[in-house]
Amino acid sequence: VSVALVARTLSLLWDKPLIPVNHCIGHIEMGRAITAAQNPVILYVSGGNTQVIAYSEQRYRIFGETLDVAIGNCIDRLARVLRLPNDPAPGYNLEQLAKRGTRLLELPYTV
Repeated sequence: VSVALVARTLSLLWDKPLIPVNHCIGHIEMGRAITAAQNPVILYVSGGNTQVIAYSEQRYRIFGETLDVAIGNCIDRLARVLRLPNDPAPGYNLEQLAKRGTRLLELPYTV
């Protein structure tokens, strides 16, 4: 709430429009800009959301999402159990640890 108040105040003070942005789409567009991807299919992973998203018929559409524990939440929980630091990010630290692994465990495939 306080950030919205500051944004509105600055918008009025500097006579600039306040443009609403969907948080998820902001991340997707930033990724597209950095990678120069033209038409990506995105696995959007955040603490509480895991979604497969793609652009179709002039808008982003969700083609699938988790109904249980989101992948981002799962990664954060596993990092805590393994006592991995949060700096720079639990997922990054978990990935670095996984790169040193020597065994691949088969997991069941579900839809």
